[in-house]
Amino acid sequence: MFEHIIVDLGERSATSSLFNFTSLTLNCLPFPVNFGWLDGRKQKPERPLRVLLSNGRFPVTLDLARQLRRAGHEVYCVDAMEYHVCKFSNAVRQCWQVPSPRVDANGYLAGVKRAIEKANIDLIIPMHEEILYLVECGDEEIYRRLFAPSLPVLLRMHNKWEFTQWMQTIGLDAPDAYLCKSYADVEKIPHRDEKEYALKPVFGRASQNVYHLKPGEPLPSDSEFDVSEECYWIAQEWLKGNRYCTYGIVRQGHVKALSIYAVTETIDGSSCAYMDHIAKQLPTTTGQLAFDFIETPNGRLAAIECNPRATSGIHLFGSTTRLANVLADPLAFPVQADVGATRQIMPGMLMWDRRNARGLRAYLTHQRRLMSSKDVVFAMRDLLPTVIQPFLLTSYYEICRERGLRLPDMFQWDCTWESDWEKRKTWRVCPMLNVARPDPKRVENETAVESVGRKKVLPPLPPGYLTDKMGSVPASPTLDGSARGSAGSASKS
Repeated sequence: MFEHIIVDLGERSATSSLFNFTSLTLNCLPFPVNFGWLDGRKQKPERPLRVLLSNGRFPVTLDLARQLRRAGHEVYCVDAMEYHVCKFSNAVRQCWQVPSPRVDANGYLAGVKRAIEKANIDLIIPMHEEILYLVECGDEEIYRRLFAPSLPVLLRMHNKWEFTQWMQTIGLDAPDAYLCKSYADVEKIPHRDEKEYALKPVFGRASQNVYHLKPGEPLPSDSEFDVSEECYWIAQEWLKGNRYCTYGIVRQGHVKALSIYAVTETIDGSSCAYMDHIAKQLPTTTGQLAFDFIETPNGRLAAIECNPRATSGIHLFGSTTRLANVLADPLAFPVQADVGATRQIMPGMLMWDRRNARGLRAYLTHQRRLMSSKDVVFAMRDLLPTVIQPFLLTSYYEICRERGLRLPDMFQWDCTWESDWEKRKTWRVCPMLNVARPDPKRVENETAVESVGRKKVLPPLPPGYLTDKMGSVPASPTLDGSARGSAGSASKS
């Protein structure tokens, strides 16, 4: 381990090596140390990148843009909205309005390709479900730059039924689950008079369309939700306990960045072990992976679902360049978020439903978090996104009124992925558990520095170097039944 550190230190400048070594040393201490002041200042990398973010409307996009800018990279973004929070940030060099991927996928992809050509983009980081449109398009110009897993891995992780099955196959805990292909399957869910279940689509998102089935209570009517051969649902055991989330960067089977966060307190190391075990099962995968866990009172830790994209865990790296360095450099040191870091999205906190407060203590706890946590949008050197928020919210509510949608639904409607049923029929189950060959080994001198006089000239990076996709572009994968689920009706996971 120590020899590996010395080798890596020799490949970097003295300043960045000192920061990395100090950060690694402090992470090994038996007590938490916040060292954001060490790596929070603006950097000037040897090879600045031009990074494209796949949408600009989410606060997490703004936060990541600022982190990348602080690390010395140029940031661009595309979005179906003309006005969004990133459009007013000085961390973003330029924004382009493109068609909604849900409405016009080809138009969205064409807009991304235009952005690649205009700004000479080096790296594309997906922020929401548009990741699925970008991965399945099969375009080499996009594929080589896209920081995302392959389509088979992506679908297996995104599909709640397939994910639950896979967790148990690799020896990790997950709630009992049953696949429902029809309303009759919902009625046949075993032990419904003894257990509580969460009924949700296999391709659901953000707690949308989740029904809490309780013993002794009637089922929702078949008119309330669409469960059919074209849209499978999963009945997942409802576990009670503390909910935790992880966000991480995985490169070729290794966890390179990790943040773990909960509603009220920090989790112990159990989720770290989960993340490391999962990464080892994906030796050829590079991308963002985020997991939701439940820790029951008896100490059971179960994985609920996976989001193979950007999540709020990015906020815990705010004011530092750690995450940006891992995204931009395949050889960067592994990093983690500071223990005890807290962040909030102020408008969401202000719109908190008071009915959620069970007594005065819960209400006062909410007020304490509101006053003590740092807002992710506010930044002294980038004030315009904060100033413009009331006007943006007004326009968002007007869109909600026109479309007849709630604000959370409207905000992500343009970006959600709805695959064509004709495509789903040709999919086949992904052989994810088979260990595939990693990409060809990088040659040692591919980033070597050539000197021309006093100026350093860096050779261009090989295609796919930043995203670990230096091998041949795979043919469009087909996954039979994965979008719907692949087991029998109401079958136990």
